[in-house]
Amino acid sequence: MISGLGAFAGGLSDGMRVGQDMKLRQQYVDEQKKSNERDAEVHQARMDALNLYRLKRNRLRAANDEITAGWGLPAPQPVPSVAPGLRDISANAPVMKYPRAPGLSSVNKQRSLPAVSSDEIIGKRMLTGNLLEDPDELTRMARIYKKHGVLDEMAPWLNEAYGAKKRGIPHALHLLLSGDGKGASQVLRNGGIKLVDDPVRINPDDPLSNSWKLRFEDGRERDINLKAIATKFFPSSILHPKG
Repeated sequence: MISGLGAFAGGLSDGMRVGQDMKLRQQYVDEQKKSNERDAEVHQARMDALNLYRLKRNRLRAANDEITAGWGLPAPQPVPSVAPGLRDISANAPVMKYPRAPGLSSVNKQRSLPAVSSDEIIGKRMLTGNLLEDPDELTRMARIYKKHGVLDEMAPWLNEAYGAKKRGIPHALHLLLSGDGKGASQVLRNGGIKLVDDPVRINPDDPLSNSWKLRFEDGRERDINLKAIATKFFPSSILHPKG
C-alpha cells in the first residue's frame, strides 16, 4: 500500500514537472511570437517610412523639374547623386539671374558643363542669384509644390530661405567663401545679426577651410560650416530618410 502511494506520488511529481515544462515551453513560444510580431511591425514601419521618402523624393524632383523648365531650361538629365553644397560656388562666380525667356538660357551654351539636377539649379540661384528677391517667382514655386503634393514640406523651407535672404546670409556665405570676414560681418549686421568682431577661420592655416567661428554680441559663440549652411538652400535638404 505504502509503495503504491509512493509510486502515485512519484507519478504525480513527474506529471507536475511535465506540466510545468509544457507551460514554460508555451510561454517561450508565446514570447517568441510576440517578439516576431514586434520585429515585423518595426520592419514594416521602416519600409513604410522608406516608401514615403521615395514618394516625396520623386514628387519633389518632378516639381523642381517643372520649376526650372519655366526658366527656359531643358529638363535635367539623370546625374550621379551628389550632395548639394558649394561645389560650383566660388568667390569668382558671377551673380546668376534666372532667365525669364528661353533665349537667355543659350548664354552658357558656349561652355561644355556637366549636367546638373534641378535641385542644384534652384539651390545655386537662391544662393548666388536674385530668386529670393522675386515674390512672384516664389509664389509660382509654391503653386508647383502644391500641385505635386509637397507644399507642406516646402512652404516652411521657402519661408526660411526668404528670411535668411533678408538677413543677408547668402551674401555673407559668399563673402566668407572668398575669405572676406569683415565684409561678411557688415552684411550680417545690416541684416540684424550682430557680431562682436569679424568671423575667423577655425583653421587659419587652411585658406580653403569652410569652417568659421562667429562671436555674437549676446555672448554666444558658434562654429559654422559654409557647406552645411549652403546645403539648406537646396530643396532636397528637407528630405531625410527615416528608419
